[in-house]
Amino acid sequence: MSDKRTAGLALGIAAFNAALTIAAAVVTWDGGPSPWAVAAASSVLVLLVLLRRR
Repeated sequence: MSDKRTAGLALGIAAFNAALTIAAAVVTWDGGPSPWAVAAASSVLVLLVLLRRR
């Protein structure tokens, strides 16, 4: 991702995806973790990897 526009777009999409999955995990947390919690954790990890590469 050497192109700054492409890198910015990928970072924006990853951040939006992480925010949505975190919100879904919070909403569906009913006495215990749901599959959305795993999705949120993996989304945050992808976002952190992209931030570190930038």
